[in-house]
Amino acid sequence: MTPPAFLALWNGVVPGREAEYETWHSQEHVPERLGAPGFRAACRYRAEDGGGYFTIYELDNLEALDTADYMSLVRDPTPWSTAMRKTLTAFRRLPCETLAAERFGRGGAVATLRIPEVKEEALPLLRRPLTQALAEGSILGFMLGQAAQVGQSYEAFPDAQPPQRETLLFVEATEVGGLQALVQECQKALNGDEFQAGFWRLLQFLERADLRDPNSNRQGSRQDLHVQWSTIG
Repeated sequence: MTPPAFLALWNGVVPGREAEYETWHSQEHVPERLGAPGFRAACRYRAEDGGGYFTIYELDNLEALDTADYMSLVRDPTPWSTAMRKTLTAFRRLPCETLAAERFGRGGAVATLRIPEVKEEALPLLRRPLTQALAEGSILGFMLGQAAQVGQSYEAFPDAQPPQRETLLFVEATEVGGLQALVQECQKALNGDEFQAGFWRLLQFLERADLRDPNSNRQGSRQDLHVQWSTIG
């Protein structure tokens, strides 16, 4: 089912903390967010070149980012989250309203294309190459989203750049190779060679039903794992 909205995030991690980040992000942070009302599913990715991470949450609506339960997670982080926030670099957060989407399963490879400003003509120009690729089986699906909460800073990272007026294209496939040619075709269709593209490998797909306590709006912390990493550090 196409999500009416989604939340996209990009970040790096300070050198030497990548293994702990993987454990924290996969076992505590993402499940914690996914337990909040209005969150449907989450996918975690690592850059194809190894230089960063991309996460996307599928939402019932953008109001999911304003609920008391979600804001409690932002304002009252666990001890492990408090520590790990300090290790994140190049943080960027982009809430989006879904403009269009088609999907035939999930793909292990993803391309993202960030289109500056709000390109009202983007959808018809992109539909031809995207629907053709989907019909040919070279991709498994795509989502196109328009940035929301433009200019609003994020409490957890107040110094990070707030959402700008932009459109985000998200394309799924089985391999990255075919996505590179498709992204170039989409850039050409929009006359935008300067658009920022990213290529990613799937690390984890999680739905709310997969959570340890899917009926709870706040999942338990993983202090047991945090203690292990504190000992190692």
